[in-house]
Amino acid sequence: MTETVFKISRPFGPPLGLTEMPTSLISKINDFIDEEIKDKKIGAELDHGSKLVGQVKQEIKLPENLIEGELLNFFSALTKAYIKNAINKEVKNFRLIASWVIRQFENEYNPPHYHGGHVSGVGYLKLPETFGESIQESKKENSHGNINFIHGSKQFLSTGVVDQRPKLGDCYIFPNYMYHSVNPFFGKGERRSISFNAYIDEDIYNVYSL
Repeated sequence: MTETVFKISRPFGPPLGLTEMPTSLISKINDFIDEEIKDKKIGAELDHGSKLVGQVKQEIKLPENLIEGELLNFFSALTKAYIKNAINKEVKNFRLIASWVIRQFENEYNPPHYHGGHVSGVGYLKLPETFGESIQESKKENSHGNINFIHGSKQFLSTGVVDQRPKLGDCYIFPNYMYHSVNPFFGKGERRSISFNAYIDEDIYNVYSL
Protein backbone atom coordinates (compact mmCIF):
# COMPACT_ATOMS: atom_id res chain seq x y z
CA MET A 1 0.00 0.00 0.00
CA THR A 2 1.93 3.01 -1.25
CA GLU A 3 -0.70 5.75 -1.38
CA THR A 4 -2.52 5.06 1.87
CA VAL A 5 -1.45 4.31 5.42
CA PHE A 6 -1.35 0.66 6.43
CA LYS A 7 -1.55 -0.16 10.13
CA ILE A 8 -1.10 -3.46 11.87
CA SER A 9 -2.05 -4.37 15.43
CA ARG A 10 -1.64 -7.49 17.55
CA PRO A 11 -4.47 -7.48 20.10
CA PHE A 12 -4.01 -11.24 20.45
CA GLY A 13 -2.12 -13.98 18.56
CA PRO A 14 -2.83 -13.27 14.86
CA PRO A 15 -2.21 -9.74 13.54
CA LEU A 16 -5.03 -7.50 12.32
CA GLY A 17 -4.35 -5.14 9.42
CA LEU A 18 -6.18 -1.90 8.58
CA THR A 19 -6.04 0.55 5.68
CA GLU A 20 -8.40 2.82 3.71
CA MET A 21 -10.12 1.98 0.44
CA PRO A 22 -9.76 4.53 -2.39
CA THR A 23 -12.91 6.65 -2.77
CA SER A 24 -12.98 5.85 -6.50
CA LEU A 25 -13.20 2.16 -5.69
CA ILE A 26 -15.99 2.68 -3.14
CA SER A 27 -18.00 4.65 -5.71
CA LYS A 28 -17.42 2.04 -8.42
CA ILE A 29 -18.69 -0.83 -6.28
CA ASN A 30 -21.62 1.14 -4.87
CA ASP A 31 -22.71 2.18 -8.37
CA PHE A 32 -22.67 -1.46 -9.48
CA ILE A 33 -24.66 -2.64 -6.46
CA ASP A 34 -27.18 0.21 -6.72
CA GLU A 35 -27.78 -0.67 -10.37
CA GLU A 36 -28.21 -4.37 -9.58
CA ILE A 37 -30.73 -3.79 -6.78
CA LYS A 38 -32.83 -1.05 -8.36
CA ASP A 39 -35.56 -3.61 -9.15
CA LYS A 40 -35.15 -5.09 -5.63
CA LYS A 41 -34.02 -8.42 -7.07
CA ILE A 42 -30.66 -9.78 -8.15
CA GLY A 43 -29.81 -12.53 -10.61
CA ALA A 44 -29.21 -16.05 -9.35
CA GLU A 45 -25.60 -15.92 -10.57
CA LEU A 46 -24.90 -13.03 -8.16
CA ASP A 47 -26.86 -14.31 -5.15
CA HIS A 48 -24.18 -15.41 -2.68
CA GLY A 49 -26.41 -15.81 0.38
CA SER A 50 -26.69 -19.60 0.25
CA LYS A 51 -22.91 -19.90 0.65
CA LEU A 52 -22.65 -17.58 3.67
CA VAL A 53 -23.95 -17.57 7.25
CA GLY A 54 -25.20 -13.98 7.56
CA GLN A 55 -28.77 -13.22 8.61
CA VAL A 56 -28.84 -10.17 6.35
CA LYS A 57 -30.83 -8.64 3.49
CA GLN A 58 -28.59 -9.57 0.58
CA GLU A 59 -25.14 -11.00 -0.09
CA ILE A 60 -24.06 -10.30 -3.66
CA LYS A 61 -21.12 -11.98 -5.36
CA LEU A 62 -19.10 -9.57 -7.48
CA PRO A 63 -18.52 -10.60 -11.12
CA GLU A 64 -15.01 -10.97 -12.54
CA ASN A 65 -15.34 -7.99 -14.90
CA LEU A 66 -15.92 -5.70 -11.90
CA ILE A 67 -13.11 -7.24 -9.85
CA GLU A 68 -10.48 -7.06 -12.58
CA GLY A 69 -8.26 -4.00 -12.47
CA GLU A 70 -8.54 -1.57 -9.56
CA LEU A 71 -10.31 -3.83 -7.04
CA LEU A 72 -8.07 -6.84 -7.68
CA ASN A 73 -4.97 -4.65 -7.49
CA PHE A 74 -6.18 -3.19 -4.18
CA PHE A 75 -6.77 -6.63 -2.64
CA SER A 76 -3.38 -7.85 -3.86
CA ALA A 77 -1.49 -4.79 -2.57
CA LEU A 78 -3.33 -4.97 0.76
CA THR A 79 -2.47 -8.64 1.22
CA LYS A 80 1.19 -8.13 0.32
CA ALA A 81 1.50 -5.21 2.76
CA TYR A 82 -0.18 -7.28 5.47
CA ILE A 83 2.14 -10.28 5.12
CA LYS A 84 5.22 -8.07 4.79
CA ASN A 85 4.36 -6.14 7.96
CA ALA A 86 3.30 -9.25 9.88
CA ILE A 87 6.14 -11.69 9.13
CA ASN A 88 8.48 -9.83 6.75
CA LYS A 89 7.79 -12.16 3.82
CA GLU A 90 7.18 -11.17 0.19
CA VAL A 91 3.98 -12.54 -1.34
CA LYS A 92 4.57 -13.45 -4.98
CA ASN A 93 1.45 -15.50 -5.67
CA PHE A 94 -1.81 -13.79 -4.79
CA ARG A 95 -4.97 -15.56 -5.96
CA LEU A 96 -8.42 -14.17 -5.23
CA ILE A 97 -11.06 -16.80 -4.46
CA ALA A 98 -14.13 -14.56 -4.35
CA SER A 99 -15.40 -11.15 -3.34
CA TRP A 100 -18.92 -10.20 -2.31
CA VAL A 101 -20.97 -7.33 -0.91
CA ILE A 102 -23.10 -7.64 2.23
CA ARG A 103 -26.18 -5.46 2.66
CA GLN A 104 -27.23 -5.29 6.33
CA PHE A 105 -30.31 -3.49 7.66
CA GLU A 106 -31.98 -2.98 11.04
CA ASN A 107 -32.05 -6.05 13.33
CA GLU A 108 -29.90 -8.11 10.95
CA TYR A 109 -26.58 -9.65 11.99
CA ASN A 110 -23.72 -11.97 11.08
CA PRO A 111 -23.00 -14.75 13.62
CA PRO A 112 -19.47 -15.84 14.57
CA HIS A 113 -17.81 -17.52 11.58
CA TYR A 114 -14.53 -17.92 9.71
CA HIS A 115 -13.61 -17.99 6.02
CA GLY A 116 -11.84 -20.23 3.53
CA GLY A 117 -8.54 -19.56 1.80
CA HIS A 118 -5.50 -18.09 3.56
CA VAL A 119 -6.43 -14.46 4.18
CA SER A 120 -9.72 -12.56 4.36
CA GLY A 121 -10.76 -8.94 4.37
CA VAL A 122 -13.72 -6.65 4.94
CA GLY A 123 -14.21 -3.01 3.94
CA TYR A 124 -17.02 -0.50 4.45
CA LEU A 125 -18.86 1.03 1.48
CA LYS A 126 -21.91 2.63 3.09
CA LEU A 127 -23.09 3.22 6.67
CA PRO A 128 -26.35 4.39 8.25
CA GLU A 129 -26.46 7.81 9.90
CA THR A 130 -26.77 6.10 13.28
CA PHE A 131 -26.58 2.57 14.66
CA GLY A 132 -29.19 3.42 17.31
CA GLU A 133 -29.13 4.54 20.91
CA SER A 134 -27.85 2.32 23.70
CA ILE A 135 -30.65 0.26 25.21
CA GLN A 136 -29.41 1.05 28.72
CA GLU A 137 -28.33 4.64 29.27
CA SER A 138 -25.85 3.55 31.93
CA LYS A 139 -23.81 1.57 29.37
CA LYS A 140 -20.62 3.45 28.49
CA GLU A 141 -20.08 1.56 25.23
CA ASN A 142 -22.61 1.17 22.43
CA SER A 143 -21.60 -1.77 20.24
CA HIS A 144 -24.53 -1.69 17.81
CA GLY A 145 -23.31 -2.47 14.29
CA ASN A 146 -19.73 -3.23 15.39
CA ILE A 147 -17.57 -5.97 13.92
CA ASN A 148 -16.04 -8.37 16.46
CA PHE A 149 -12.72 -10.14 15.90
CA ILE A 150 -12.44 -13.25 18.09
CA HIS A 151 -9.40 -15.34 18.97
CA GLY A 152 -8.96 -17.64 21.95
CA SER A 153 -10.18 -16.51 25.35
CA LYS A 154 -9.49 -13.62 27.67
CA GLN A 155 -6.24 -14.06 29.59
CA PHE A 156 -3.85 -11.94 31.57
CA LEU A 157 -2.45 -9.29 29.19
CA SER A 158 -4.51 -10.64 26.28
CA THR A 159 -8.12 -10.10 25.29
CA GLY A 160 -10.13 -12.69 23.38
CA VAL A 161 -12.38 -10.24 21.50
CA VAL A 162 -11.72 -6.90 19.80
CA ASP A 163 -14.71 -4.97 18.52
CA GLN A 164 -14.40 -2.14 16.03
CA ARG A 165 -16.82 0.60 15.01
CA PRO A 166 -17.10 0.59 11.19
CA LYS A 167 -15.88 3.71 9.40
CA LEU A 168 -16.55 4.46 5.75
CA GLY A 169 -13.58 3.32 3.70
CA ASP A 170 -11.88 1.32 6.45
CA CYS A 171 -10.67 -2.08 5.26
CA TYR A 172 -9.49 -4.83 7.62
CA ILE A 173 -7.44 -7.90 6.69
CA PHE A 174 -6.86 -10.98 8.84
CA PRO A 175 -6.08 -14.73 8.68
CA ASN A 176 -8.93 -16.79 7.24
CA TYR A 177 -9.34 -18.78 10.46
CA MET A 178 -10.05 -15.76 12.67
CA TYR A 179 -13.61 -15.91 13.93
CA HIS A 180 -15.56 -12.68 13.50
CA SER A 181 -19.14 -11.51 13.79
CA VAL A 182 -21.27 -8.41 13.20
CA ASN A 183 -23.73 -6.99 15.72
CA PRO A 184 -27.20 -5.83 14.70
CA PHE A 185 -27.99 -2.13 14.61
CA PHE A 186 -31.25 -0.26 15.13
CA GLY A 187 -32.57 2.44 12.85
CA LYS A 188 -32.95 3.33 9.18
CA GLY A 189 -30.26 2.96 6.58
CA GLU A 190 -27.89 0.34 5.20
CA ARG A 191 -24.60 -1.00 6.49
CA ARG A 192 -22.89 -2.10 3.28
CA SER A 193 -19.55 -3.91 3.27
CA ILE A 194 -17.32 -5.80 0.87
CA SER A 195 -15.48 -9.01 1.78
CA PHE A 196 -12.92 -11.20 0.07
CA ASN A 197 -11.01 -14.46 0.49
CA ALA A 198 -7.66 -15.19 -1.14
CA TYR A 199 -4.75 -17.61 -1.32
CA ILE A 200 -1.09 -16.63 -1.02
CA ASP A 201 2.16 -18.57 -1.60
CA GLU A 202 1.79 -22.08 -0.20
CA ASP A 203 5.34 -22.10 1.19
CA ILE A 204 4.65 -18.97 3.26
CA TYR A 205 1.29 -20.25 4.47
CA ASN A 206 2.54 -23.74 5.29
CA VAL A 207 5.65 -22.64 7.19
CA TYR A 208 3.69 -20.27 9.40
CA SER A 209 0.84 -22.74 9.92
CA LEU A 210 2.98 -25.39 11.63
